Amino acid sequence: MPPRPGPFRRGRDWLERRPLLVLVVPAVLALGAVAGLADIAGGERIDRAARHLHPAWLVLCLGGELLAYAGYVLMVRDTSKVDDGPSLSFGRSLQTVIGGFGVFAATRTSGGFAVDYWALRSAGEDRDGAVARVLALGALEYAVLAPAALCSAIALLVSGEDVPLTLTLPWLLVIPGAFAAVWVTSPKRAPRYSKAGGGGRIRQGFAHAVAGLSILRSMFVSPPREHGLGLLGTVAYWAGDIACLWGALQFFGNPKLSVPALIIGYATGYVLTRRSLPAGGAGIVEIALTFALTWVGFPFVRALLGVVVYRLFNLWLPILPALAVLPQVNELRRELEEAEAA
Repeated sequence: MPPRPGPFRRGRDWLERRPLLVLVVPAVLALGAVAGLADIAGGERIDRAARHLHPAWLVLCLGGELLAYAGYVLMVRDTSKVDDGPSLSFGRSLQTVIGGFGVFAATRTSGGFAVDYWALRSAGEDRDGAVARVLALGALEYAVLAPAALCSAIALLVSGEDVPLTLTLPWLLVIPGAFAAVWVTSPKRAPRYSKAGGGGRIRQGFAHAVAGLSILRSMFVSPPREHGLGLLGTVAYWAGDIACLWGALQFFGNPKLSVPALIIGYATGYVLTRRSLPAGGAGIVEIALTFALTWVGFPFVRALLGVVVYRLFNLWLPILPALAVLPQVNELRRELEEAEAA
């Protein structure tokens, strides 16, 4: 018989089974963060910045998020089937993405990746395999965003644009990080490093990480016809989300911000992605992204207002369609819990 969970775990599980109740917490966090930033900006400056709006740019915000959703569906489907993994139907993949970016992104302590884990387990993947594929999905996000940020940092350094070195130089670490990932996932080392049996939590975590990176390596070395859609979906996901942010900034006037500076500001504000963050990063993303855009040269007030509009499309509007698939996601969770208990 498995050990009885502690009071903290029981309380957390009780709350997570009531997502509409828990939804109040990220809402309060987001409103508190925005209120604090607005107080720093000053009401008069905000009022001036909000007088001249360009509503047509909201179409780009909506279109960008739809593109991001479509791209992530391709990512989930492709990551699940690498190395003879389970095959997820298009409908299940879509439910997983909508649930993971909506209510469950805002109410799960493990973020939207919890839904991916449930979907993989229900499709027949074992626990270690499901954890590895979820980690591979997260690594796939960074495998596209990090090189884009690296190229943007190099472009800014070469052009001499007035962006602090503290924002550009750290992205050069992507190069040794990529070499380390390639080294640890080599066919000679990965089978040994990815075995988690009998070790402690740190050993198991390292083994799962290596297994996840090995899945990512398989995606990159396979012929494009096998997993090219997953990589293309990742590009579409980031391109759509960055386009949404650009449209939100344009909503308050034409911003004088280069594409490399926009990407660096975006990537710095999203060092942890929204799907991996508890509560969808509510409160954290609003603050980090506003200051990141300011550091790359964008006016503070317009950055704050743009981030508020962006997060409306990025986090809060996706909650509405997520409510429609909430019963299916809850059923998925119950099936998994019953199977693991048995």
